[in-house]
Amino acid sequence: MNQKNRRTLFITTMLCTALFTLAVISKNLTSRAADISVRLYGTAVLVNIILNIALSSKAVSENGAKKLITLSRWIMPVTVSAFFIAQVYPAVFEGQRIMDTFVYVFLGILFMICGNYFPKNHRNPYVGLKFPWLLHDEESWHKTHRLGSYTWLLSGMLMIVHPLHHVSYITIPLVIALSGAVPLLYSLFLFYKNLKTRNAR
Repeated sequence: MNQKNRRTLFITTMLCTALFTLAVISKNLTSRAADISVRLYGTAVLVNIILNIALSSKAVSENGAKKLITLSRWIMPVTVSAFFIAQVYPAVFEGQRIMDTFVYVFLGILFMICGNYFPKNHRNPYVGLKFPWLLHDEESWHKTHRLGSYTWLLSGMLMIVHPLHHVSYITIPLVIALSGAVPLLYSLFLFYKNLKTRNAR
């Protein structure tokens, strides 16, 4: 791990730890909710450390899209910060709950950012759509991520507009299908197509 990555690991871990400390100190929630929050923030600290160490591997640094790797390094402090804001807001502004809207919009933006950088992401075991059969086929990896770019962008837009109608039985299945099922099925189609081509030779 180089100096820049160590600095990022330190800063992101400190941010997660600071929010974890605030969660421990804060007692404006019910005891059960407070316990759950403390566990979530504590888990975020550990996941952030593991994630940053994994993203420092040679395979990721050489093949992963640089901005997507950077986003992944900061994903935990950004996520817990967003969660903290949404959690504290109702305590500050009584009677106003923005948690659901905040979460959907935040995840929507995150999906769109990831989708935007998918085409620049090369084969690696940590960043991107990590279907095992793609790790040995650069062309199929690229085609799947190019399709995934569109489906994740569309998923992000669906999540952002979701708070306008709250029809979760439509939005959630669509997002799951677009972000997971469609790229998965397409990657399997490419895998079996290539396998058939190789067997025919």
